[in-house]
Amino acid sequence: MRASLSAKAGDTLNAQINPFTESATATALATTGGLSAVNVEKSNSDMAATLTFNPLTTVATFDANHKPTNSAAGALFAFSLMASSGAVDGCAAGDQSTKVSCVTKSFSEKGMRDATMKALLQSNITAVSDAAGLPTLTLATPPTGTGVATPGVSATPLVQTKEFITMLRSNAKALNATDMSLQTELQAVADDMQNRTAPIATSNVNALNVALLGAQFWNDVIKNPNVPFVSGKTFYKSDVYWQESIGGCGFFADANYNVPATAKDEAKYVACYSQSQFPNYIQATDENGFYKQCKAVGEWCDTQWSVRIRLTPDAANVNQFTVYTQTREAKRTAKTFVNGYVDTFTETRTHYGAAFPGNVAILTTARDANGLINNVNLSGELSPAFTVQSNFSSYYDANLSQWVYKQNQLATVFGDKHNVILSAGLSTTAGVEKLALSGSMELIKNGALESRIELAPGSYIQAKADGAGSYSAKNGSHEVMLKLKGGTAASTFTGDLKISAFTTDASGTSYVPTVISFAGSVLRNNVSFFDGTITGEVLNFTSYDASKPTSASNVQTGRIGFVGNVNIPTRSPVQLKLSTTMTNKGESAAMAAISTGQFVQGLITINVSGTSGANNLAGDVVTLESTSGIKLVIDKSTSSYPLTKGGAAVGVFTPSNNIMTYKDNSYEQF
Repeated sequence: MRASLSAKAGDTLNAQINPFTESATATALATTGGLSAVNVEKSNSDMAATLTFNPLTTVATFDANHKPTNSAAGALFAFSLMASSGAVDGCAAGDQSTKVSCVTKSFSEKGMRDATMKALLQSNITAVSDAAGLPTLTLATPPTGTGVATPGVSATPLVQTKEFITMLRSNAKALNATDMSLQTELQAVADDMQNRTAPIATSNVNALNVALLGAQFWNDVIKNPNVPFVSGKTFYKSDVYWQESIGGCGFFADANYNVPATAKDEAKYVACYSQSQFPNYIQATDENGFYKQCKAVGEWCDTQWSVRIRLTPDAANVNQFTVYTQTREAKRTAKTFVNGYVDTFTETRTHYGAAFPGNVAILTTARDANGLINNVNLSGELSPAFTVQSNFSSYYDANLSQWVYKQNQLATVFGDKHNVILSAGLSTTAGVEKLALSGSMELIKNGALESRIELAPGSYIQAKADGAGSYSAKNGSHEVMLKLKGGTAASTFTGDLKISAFTTDASGTSYVPTVISFAGSVLRNNVSFFDGTITGEVLNFTSYDASKPTSASNVQTGRIGFVGNVNIPTRSPVQLKLSTTMTNKGESAAMAAISTGQFVQGLITINVSGTSGANNLAGDVVTLESTSGIKLVIDKSTSSYPLTKGGAAVGVFTPSNNIMTYKDNSYEQF
């Protein structure tokens, strides 16, 4: 095997020699002009850009058990697997040494531009990275065309380095400029989002759930001739515990929902309410914020927040209902007392949203063979959602010999109303129930759009019911896919959020998703400045015992990665790849991380690698290396960072004053 470098008289250079440098050398030799400086730098640069590390300069490292600990080692391990498996055509015979020689020759001749060879290498690299707990290494698309891969290849190493550093400094300034920068755009989006009210809250969800239960209640009782009518019966009194916690519905004879029906033929309407005792219940407090008991007539005792839902069944369509909603604040004051305690209350009600009977929406349902709702469409308006924020504190009162709880609760109503268009359909395949979702919800505040959330077709939630009819079984069937679009008039985000690979830990007590990903973009005034995929993974959850403390024998390993584009105003788009694997052994000093990545902008490609260990500066090292061989090693344990080109020193960066000093004694400050 060979490695080739561009050198001048007097240079002292070092190089790694491996199948990848051999392939780059073969490429340079096959190019018109042979081993010229331009061809050598071009072929080496292309290989480094594709691998996302420089095989000429990156030393492969392994632990005491011969497990690869960096990307270069992982790639060589993968290359050995390609040989031992006999997967490369014509290289299945002989011992391992013979196979490696054969695969090296084949790779040298075909290179990364051969799709089959590249795909085989990628699959083996992925397998090795996962097994070794390394960051994800995704091979890049080989650069196309001929000629110089980076600006200034024909210039001296010092001139090339200065151009490279100037580009980095220019980008740094663009990222932090006072206006028209990535930083200001991100901050503008953050401010816009933070200062807006979310278009959906728990009270919305509960109200929709109760409306569906009300429709099902109507179908089960009124439309089923085999079910007797029980006066005063509501689903609130059901034996199903989770229904009791969200509210209840009953049948009424009049359009004002004041006269309870006493028979099926009197039942014309369904009236419901959605609430829970906590946190939608606010108890009175004294001037210090402590709970207090009502002791006088007219004194405020508590406030209950709820959503009133009223359904009018369509006379001509058994599957359609007109749904009215009103958000209600019910403030209760003491009216009468018995033995020092409040016996009856005076209730003052305040409604939010449209006047009685409320904001209007049309609910259309479909049912399966058992009469259960399996498809829903809702279109129209909902009354504004609400939230009750609680801030509790407590202390032990020695005089009272008890704990005293202090509360501070505040109710907030979301705007004027919600415009809603929602569809949901339930299907079952091999016992797995999938709820398909689509539609949108908009929050209107002061007559204008405040915020919006949309679910595109293809969104779903799935799980497999257990024997009790719930979805709590730890069977790995759970999955969530939300194809989202949302934001405000100025700032929006769009993309796919997927939560998957639910798995139990080694003890069987914890059941969590081990893969969460978001693939999408962020836009400001309809201009995208970020798009890509962010993925978080738990790599060893099945062997990790969540019921025990994390330790050297109970290690937790995770990985987070990003692949995408960042658009900096007035600059060429930046293509980024970054993958970090973190290992937690329960002690801050033992926390470790390994990172790899790549930065591509125009003709510049920079490979990034790094390691870190909490409270251990000796382990905090980040290496930035262009594919043309310019390298900056940022070692937090040292007072200066060396800058080299092709292994030869060309400068040094001093972090204490942010000055880059070159070997010709010129300098520039970041």
